[in-house]
Amino acid sequence: MRRQQLTDAAITLLGNDGARGLSHPRVDKQAQMPAGTASYYFRTRKALLQATAERVSELDEADLSTMTELAVGDARYSGTKGLAQLVILSSTEPWLTRTRARYELMLAARREPELSASMLGFGAKFYGLARDVIAKWHGGQLDSALLDEQASTVLTYINGVMTTFVHGFPVVTDADHLDRRIQAILRSVD
Repeated sequence: MRRQQLTDAAITLLGNDGARGLSHPRVDKQAQMPAGTASYYFRTRKALLQATAERVSELDEADLSTMTELAVGDARYSGTKGLAQLVILSSTEPWLTRTRARYELMLAARREPELSASMLGFGAKFYGLARDVIAKWHGGQLDSALLDEQASTVLTYINGVMTTFVHGFPVVTDADHLDRRIQAILRSVD
């Protein structure tokens, strides 16, 4: 429980203040825990970043799972529309703070191989979700290589959209708008 509270506090600090704002004492303060608690659980900054990346992935995976469950009985959460809904969520709180933290962690992962592995794990799951959504959109009648190309193109676009959320200048404001763009990309990549 304490580890989760500390990593949630670290997510908030990363999302609000960037990687330079992350320190053991600041995590203690953000989590409203006694001084030294974060350094007791996470001896180094590297260990704190690793645990925070694992927590971000855990929260992201829970959101993906929820969206998958909702898609079974509700068209608003299935197909490209569901994918668009999930992306739009990342532009609102508390997901926006996590989105910013995820980008901070991705930048830090360039210098930390273990951190990179944690961040790539979630990326692979999100890619799998997008690939499944695109395959269903085509009714399962798409060559595997083209499916991979479309998934890669859509995810590159989505990453750009999420970057605009992080910067505070969103290029899309609702799931319908994003869904139309995703479908336009799918129609154009062949």
